[in-house]
Amino acid sequence: MGCGSSMETQTNPIVTEVSSGMQSRQNGAPGNIVEQYVRLDEQISKLEGTCPGPRMATAEAWVEHLRSKHEAMLGLEGMDLELATMRDRENNRVRETDPKEALPQPNYPMGRQGNQIVANTPTKDLAQLAYNLGVIGDARKASMHEDFFANLSDSAMYLLSIRYYGELLEHSKERLKTLMESYADLNERYVKQDGIIAYISGGTYMTRLEESIDEQLETARDTRDKLGSALEQWRICGLLLRASANSATQGLQQWRQLSRMIDPKQKLQWALDSRSLLHASMVSLDAAQLALPHVELKYMTHRQVLAVKHCNTYLITDIANKARYEHTTRVFTSYETNISKACTWLYDTFNSTLRSDFEKAEETVFGLAKTLRDHREEVFSTVQK
Repeated sequence: MGCGSSMETQTNPIVTEVSSGMQSRQNGAPGNIVEQYVRLDEQISKLEGTCPGPRMATAEAWVEHLRSKHEAMLGLEGMDLELATMRDRENNRVRETDPKEALPQPNYPMGRQGNQIVANTPTKDLAQLAYNLGVIGDARKASMHEDFFANLSDSAMYLLSIRYYGELLEHSKERLKTLMESYADLNERYVKQDGIIAYISGGTYMTRLEESIDEQLETARDTRDKLGSALEQWRICGLLLRASANSATQGLQQWRQLSRMIDPKQKLQWALDSRSLLHASMVSLDAAQLALPHVELKYMTHRQVLAVKHCNTYLITDIANKARYEHTTRVFTSYETNISKACTWLYDTFNSTLRSDFEKAEETVFGLAKTLRDHREEVFSTVQK
């Protein structure tokens, strides 16, 4: 009965109070309560079009999924100890061959203390170590230390993944909060509207036409709401894929600048910034695929993602080797091109399929809601007279 959506609304325990209040506010003006019903129904119809209920359910499931993944990734006990051990081992080996190249190593916090380990990702110290060991401009030294820096890079990027997923989780919580507020606002209007209908009709259909239209409307809403839930999934995936493409473009632009640079410190910093951007792109891509698991993204392959990860792992020691630098440039260029194509393809597919289906379903709901509203306005006005 009434105009509740297919998403269940709370029962109204205060219908009697609402009805009594309306009766006292009418003050002999029979049109007022009918006008209130019409205004409320128009507001409800507009709010329903944004599907806050179905979208909220999808967003809630997405937050839980991200939270679970983030917590699993935070199982890092012992990783900081392993990093310190690797640095000490490499530093001792370097000290034996050339004491001038040895670098005093900073101490990192032991054990997991909230997100402290994430905040202490050793990127700056890794950069200083790479500079001191001369791996940026000397291909021989770069080759000598490539496995060591590869291990450190993998660990640093894993910690970056944790940070990025943590940020994504917080952003998703904000989205969920907004949808929950919209849904609460919609439910509040449902309660008021149900009170009006109960006061006028006693909670029963007043005509067979009213009942028939209401049944059609509920069926149409159910279809629209299911599409609305899927709409939120595609929205999440689309935004993440767009972020991935933007980060890939920025990372590639920075990487290409390295060939023009002379200062090794500047070159190293730009390389690390490029690595962070490309890694952020892959994290966004991974999250996008998690958000829409049953859709295979066109143009992107697992093999290509692995190629980018491999380049990021050896990026620091590949700068000095011209052939490797050019190979990395080709890998990054291909990835950036394909992730941009995938993003365009997703939005085109969305606009030609789901968006079109949703708009048709919403148009049907809107038309039926207006028909029911007009019919009830006529019947309710007659009853009030």
